[in-house]
Amino acid sequence: MKHRLLRFGMWALIAAVLALAFAAYLQPGFMLDLANRIYLCL
Repeated sequence: MKHRLLRFGMWALIAAVLALAFAAYLQPGFMLDLANRIYLCL
């Protein structure tokens, strides 16, 4: 039972991260700012 809950939790976490990434792409200004910040750190 614990293994099944852990597996479900991992899938829920992956789905949440993908949903957040998709939502971020709907705001191009945010993505441009994020890309600039990452580029400047390199």
